[in-house]
Amino acid sequence: MLKGYGAVILDGAWLTLQLALSSMALAIVLGLIGVALRLSPVRWLAWLGDLYSTVIRGIPDLVLILLIFYGGQDLLNRVAPMLGYDDYIDLNPLAAGIGTLGFIFGAYLSETFRGAFMAIPKGQAEAGMA
Repeated sequence: MLKGYGAVILDGAWLTLQLALSSMALAIVLGLIGVALRLSPVRWLAWLGDLYSTVIRGIPDLVLILLIFYGGQDLLNRVAPMLGYDDYIDLNPLAAGIGTLGFIFGAYLSETFRGAFMAIPKGQAEAGMA
């Protein structure tokens, strides 16, 4: 039925699983950091969290993926000699994909977490802190 492509399909499924789970873990961490910034009483921290969420959600995903993969590699290769590292840096495509998708979906999750935290009644939050 698979005509010899079973191993290739399994490799692709494993890669997809790695990408999905790793980027989701990163997105959850970034989303929690983003919501902590947005709900901060310090005004500039709240502004920074709002900026992250608004700007990243406003840029198309494919544009951000290409920008981070190609632009990030170019930026690393321009900055590295200034820091004393003269070798060429080649970004791992899987790592770039995990980082980019985690960064994008972290912005979406920060909005989701913010809505969830804001829906908790004040009395519930105070009772939980006691």
